[in-house]
Amino acid sequence: MIKKFLYIGIIGIVLMACQDDGNDLPSVEERTSVAKEELRSDLVAPANGWHLEYQPTPESGSFFILMKFDANGNLNIKSDVPGGGGEFYDQDITYRIDAALGLELILENYAVFHHLFELDQATFGAEFEFLYKGKEGENLIFESISDFTNPTILTFTPASAGEENDFARELPENLENFKMSNPQIFGPILPSQQLILVERNVSMFWTIDLDKRNLIAEFAGTGTTRDEVINGNRVNINHTTKFTYRDGQLVLEEPFKFVLNNIQNTISSVALTNFSMTAPDLCASSVLNESPLYEGSSNLITVNMVNTLLSNRGNEFTNTLYSVNAQFVFDADGNSLLDNGSIGQKLPNASGFIFVYGVELNNPDIPIYSVGFIMDDGELYVREFQPTSTKVNLVQMTLLDQYYYTATPPAGTEQSLMEITDEIFQGGEFYAFDEPVDGFKLFRLFNPCNKYEFFLVP
Repeated sequence: MIKKFLYIGIIGIVLMACQDDGNDLPSVEERTSVAKEELRSDLVAPANGWHLEYQPTPESGSFFILMKFDANGNLNIKSDVPGGGGEFYDQDITYRIDAALGLELILENYAVFHHLFELDQATFGAEFEFLYKGKEGENLIFESISDFTNPTILTFTPASAGEENDFARELPENLENFKMSNPQIFGPILPSQQLILVERNVSMFWTIDLDKRNLIAEFAGTGTTRDEVINGNRVNINHTTKFTYRDGQLVLEEPFKFVLNNIQNTISSVALTNFSMTAPDLCASSVLNESPLYEGSSNLITVNMVNTLLSNRGNEFTNTLYSVNAQFVFDADGNSLLDNGSIGQKLPNASGFIFVYGVELNNPDIPIYSVGFIMDDGELYVREFQPTSTKVNLVQMTLLDQYYYTATPPAGTEQSLMEITDEIFQGGEFYAFDEPVDGFKLFRLFNPCNKYEFFLVP
């Protein structure tokens, strides 16, 4: 009996102790407040702030960012992201720590993270709100909040003294000049660059996304000029890689090699040192030399980087019949020639634009190479042309003074057709680009001599 009461007494004491301990536990609000202050202390702790290699998506290159927090909710951000007149290089904003889904780091004011978030109409995948996951040694680990299936991991590493000197800001800023400046109806054409390996008489062509920091090395060819390349030996590369900027260099995450003329060439990084606007114009008949030129080296080989429109993105533009609504022919300012230009003024009854490219129509009177219009009544008015070269995605042509009609046209039609086609095809060349559209094939055609754009559907 004594043992029984002893056990009951012990159990009672334990229960009372547990009850007392429960009363001493801090509230959820108190624990949250402590956790927020601990994270704030960790953010403020490094003397030189934090180093971040920010890679918003698996497909993008990384952005070099330095961050210095203080205990009052202020944050200084330095980055290598151009744009905004240099505002993203060095910014002072505010931050806060929330606890809705866990500890969250919220960047409150518009800054480089918000700029990256807005790319591609906010579909790029960058963020400015991050979920704190914990520590790994001296590092702080965060992850993106909205990426539910494959969240972006951000590793804050204590920065070293003088890391600001590692920024390569001049290089990405100068490369912004390589972006296409035409109206770019329905979105931009990503710029292509010709990397000339001077001593080897070889050119390599890649398409580069300067915002997302990735590129596709498409092909290489013998020669240093466009015409030498399209008329010489070429080899496909088709290599995709991400890149970043370091110490004045464009550094590839995945280097590539190609063999041309029995010589192996390796591209792992490009050091670009001398920038000017002295390269030849993209229009072959132009005498201007006001396009971007970057001089430098790669693996001890002298390189020159210039803009180009040669690209495998349009090499499927082959012989067939193409057409489109006449509304989809645009001038350099993005105005439809039907709504606000020469087509509407001179051939107001045109409903379709037709490009007969090396194929015979049911009507044998229509030349296999001709361009013109489908009228409201279904009749065709076309002008014959002679293709002089079709290589890669470049089409060169000579318009002929030969006109054909499926019915007798009104007086003055021939003069109007001549003036309109002369205007559209000024310079006698255009480049084709495959325009990604769900459900059907669409080509965007660009004339570098007048910066006109038009679209064609096979």
